[in-house]
Amino acid sequence: MIRDDDRFLALIDSFQRAALDGNWYPALEALARATGSRSGQLIALGADATVPLNLLTDVPEEMVRQFVECNGGDPAVNPRVRAGMDAPVLRALAEEDFITRDEYDRNPHYQEFAVPADVPYICLATLDRTADLLVGLAVLRSKEQGHITREQRDLFQALAPHVRSAVRLHMQMAGNGEAVLADAMDALAIPAFVCDSAGVVKKLTAAAEKLVDGESGLELRQGRLTAKVSEDTQALESAIRAVSHSALDIRTPATRTVVVRGAADDPALVLDVAALPSSGLHPLLGTRVLVAARGPRGEGEQKSALLQNVYGLTAAEADVASYLIAGRNAAAIAAARGVAVGTVRLQIKALLSKVGVNRQAELVAKLGQL
Repeated sequence: MIRDDDRFLALIDSFQRAALDGNWYPALEALARATGSRSGQLIALGADATVPLNLLTDVPEEMVRQFVECNGGDPAVNPRVRAGMDAPVLRALAEEDFITRDEYDRNPHYQEFAVPADVPYICLATLDRTADLLVGLAVLRSKEQGHITREQRDLFQALAPHVRSAVRLHMQMAGNGEAVLADAMDALAIPAFVCDSAGVVKKLTAAAEKLVDGESGLELRQGRLTAKVSEDTQALESAIRAVSHSALDIRTPATRTVVVRGAADDPALVLDVAALPSSGLHPLLGTRVLVAARGPRGEGEQKSALLQNVYGLTAAEADVASYLIAGRNAAAIAAARGVAVGTVRLQIKALLSKVGVNRQAELVAKLGQL
């Protein structure tokens, strides 16, 4: 049985590796070779006939562009897309299953795109389908290769569930990455939001919650990150759109800075907006954008949290460290904190040990680097 074949197991392994490293091309190339096909394809189709993802191996880039230009993602235009939308999930289909020879000869998509591009035959399967998105797997075949054989089709059918699992694992891992990032920023008391390209907040830190609940000039409206001043909202939305685009176009700056005004007596809030590193299937997840606030609020808390996390300091030790960085001596620190000078000296001794230096000047220099 083909399921026990070493090459088939190696093919499964290649898609599992893709789930971890995000590089799907080697696995798709291996699938094409195993089925005697010209190209392997992993595609996503939106409800509005958009094509947010189209990974194709061993074809000219021009062909990928032409597919979009000829509305290849539209089921009213492309019989292959229509078949994938109508068929049960994971069922392998070839031309013989959804189009007659006469329809094939008269269909514009086949005659104006598939045949001239020398991909006149296909075997496809829908991996996942929701109201908004269809994810499909396919192998495209040349005129010389002809229709897929029964043995090749059985191989494709047997592999489809494994590819579906790999795609789902990859997307889950990418989603977990957002949570890990938010947790890390929480630990550093950084006000930060993870948003999609429309500004809808997917994750936020505790410090960020305080910002939108206070008088910072930021707020959440129906889940979207906005400013209380309309001009600032427009600037923020523009920045989020711009960095989202940078994930697809390296010519677009990957970071932007936006200033948001708060209440009349409050200083402005500076926001750094950046596109997060994308996963291999980031078009399926949507680009994620990090919006992080820096100053004037929370800088002392952020510094203290950073010292505690990097060097394992207690809250009191981190407070003493902050005073030392500011140039205070032990007596001044004791007075400011309302404790005995001896207590502060013991805390400085603990700081020297935890930071791994022998002299107070070295301690201040090293802490100041943060």
